[in-house]
Amino acid sequence: MDRSKTRPLKTIHLKSRPLTSHAQAWSCDAELAIATDDTIYVFLPEYPKANDRDEAAEEEVQQFSLSFRASGLIKPDPAINAQLCAFAGIRVTTPRTTEENWFTGVGSGLVTSSGASVCQIVRLEWSPNGLGCNLRPILTALSTNGAIIALGEHIDRQSTVITGMRTRGFKAWKTLWGLGANLPIPDLKEEGGYRNMNERIQAFSWSKEISGGRALLAYCNDAEEIAIMSVQLYSRQKSSDQAAEESIWDIKEVFRFDGRGLHTKEDATDITDPDFVPHGSAFSLRWSPWFVSNGKRTAILSYLAKNHVGFRRVTMQDDWVRGQLPQLHIEEQDMTTICIFLSTDAFIEWENSVCMEDDKPVVRGVIGTPFDIKPFQVSLFDVPQASGEPHYTWECSTTYPKEGETTSTNPITGVIMHHHDGLTTSTGPHYSLVRLAATANNQDWYQTNLPDTGANPPQWAGKIRKLTTRVVSRASALEGLDSDTDESEDEIVAEDDESKLQAHHSRFCIWGMAASPGGGSTAVLVSQFNTQHPERRAVSKLLFGWRDQEDYRSVQSQEATPAEGLTTEGQLWEWMYGGGRAVPGTTAGNKTMAEEGDSRLREQFRGVVARQQCVFCDARLQTEGNDVKCMNGHVFARCASTGLAIMGPDISRICAVCELRCLKVSELIRLAEEQYGPGTKVESSGEACGGCGGKFVA
Repeated sequence: MDRSKTRPLKTIHLKSRPLTSHAQAWSCDAELAIATDDTIYVFLPEYPKANDRDEAAEEEVQQFSLSFRASGLIKPDPAINAQLCAFAGIRVTTPRTTEENWFTGVGSGLVTSSGASVCQIVRLEWSPNGLGCNLRPILTALSTNGAIIALGEHIDRQSTVITGMRTRGFKAWKTLWGLGANLPIPDLKEEGGYRNMNERIQAFSWSKEISGGRALLAYCNDAEEIAIMSVQLYSRQKSSDQAAEESIWDIKEVFRFDGRGLHTKEDATDITDPDFVPHGSAFSLRWSPWFVSNGKRTAILSYLAKNHVGFRRVTMQDDWVRGQLPQLHIEEQDMTTICIFLSTDAFIEWENSVCMEDDKPVVRGVIGTPFDIKPFQVSLFDVPQASGEPHYTWECSTTYPKEGETTSTNPITGVIMHHHDGLTTSTGPHYSLVRLAATANNQDWYQTNLPDTGANPPQWAGKIRKLTTRVVSRASALEGLDSDTDESEDEIVAEDDESKLQAHHSRFCIWGMAASPGGGSTAVLVSQFNTQHPERRAVSKLLFGWRDQEDYRSVQSQEATPAEGLTTEGQLWEWMYGGGRAVPGTTAGNKTMAEEGDSRLREQFRGVVARQQCVFCDARLQTEGNDVKCMNGHVFARCASTGLAIMGPDISRICAVCELRCLKVSELIRLAEEQYGPGTKVESSGEACGGCGGKFVA
């Protein structure tokens, strides 16, 4: 791949705007998702191709041109989990197509237990790497009716749909499963083998990456109970055809605990109390990164309650076998707790790595009140503190924010945690944040605590600042502004021109901010308004900021784009837009396969490669780059994992990154047994490209 062929990041205009803050999410593979009031937008990254130069000469194509719009008005239909229950051997009765499926509310709320809203999306989050089909992450969305809906790829290997797939797309995207809102879920403890989840989920969070096809999902319902679910995807033989396999989802609850915190006396729930302050957030759960030691994984699950922050330690054995429940140990009480004033839409975020302090692992993060940021850190292996007694909020002075403590009345709508390399010391985590309103009268809408050496503002921040501070004649401002398309520079009125009344040009509402997998680029979702007229159109646009190669050279340790822990897709995105290093097997000069590769798989088939002959004329084969050619001109693709010639249909898979092919494991086993005898083992999972480590198209 050639960096000069990289597609530019340009503003993306959307025809709707979000319902809440933190409205976008970036996956580990650089897939970008946005939730607006009635639509879910999903954008897939595209990499430089060999034929991009001719296309670019005609018309420059921007990044994220491959997109998908899904309706955000998702009704909790039991049919969503029909396949999930069928995998467990349970048949769930679903309403007929001619019947009305009325949703009459769910949970314990006074109003929501009897009715529900229009099912708008309030939160999006991608699962960790490796959970879904082809090891890709899946997208989960939380709706106002209390349901979590999972979207992603589902590919049936026996389906003819995948035979024509050569590049990534949305042909295989489906609704995978759902939780909450009376959706059925397999449960062998219940009569009939399943239960309807009579829970209104109000927050959820995925754990960090564990292993392929396995993850933990935590959610909190409106009774403030926190449940931890085991989510797995694995293959098994079809009952109707033993020679064929099917991929099945397996979701089970493994633990549940009380997440109400310590402020459980009547002032927390009595809405007639004069000191009652609303609370609650869709962003109140978050997992810390895992610390792996002595065959165990340890993480902290943080949760927000009424003016309370709790930290619960979760320990898991590192030998989680697919198809079985994980061996978890969850502490009976929190490691530590914090009493702090929290308003609605408060949130919590962790750094993406574990720090060592006095040879002890420590995880750090920030709490958003959401008007202010409060850094914190928790030791992973300290003894849990004794649980305090339930008390009133006035006893710990958290009924209201402390006088002089809140630095802004402009709420924080997005925060990103910057990478910590573990080598440099800092007093606290580094972060950048955005606030809801950006006008000419406030300059706190973008803030960062990065050192001066790495605090260069992104491109979108400069654009917003320029437009909010621009002054034009009031007559021009009264003419209005096409907030979607008009980004031209109007004539700026001179400060000494007193013959014209002046007015500021634009104001912005910032809905959220997200960072790419390595943090080298950022995106903000904004709505631009005219300062002189009320805006009645529900529109928004996505602005980008990126780091070019010169910026990368000038920034050393604090903002350097990390390569470790990133997927091949994530590394390639950072190479394009984050100033990252070249990715072996994909970028220019690294794509050609090495004949002297030292992988065990390539070594195992080295003798087979030498003995291969053309299937058409039995002539000897010669290697020509990424292809194999016989002396009579028959050309075959070459397996990126083994170097073998691919001489048959439907025996290989295409990498979505480097576009090379890899033989399927079943074909490798067949060739190995032909050459070395029955029972020969092949050390390959077949789930990633052998050339670059990328994920397959299908």
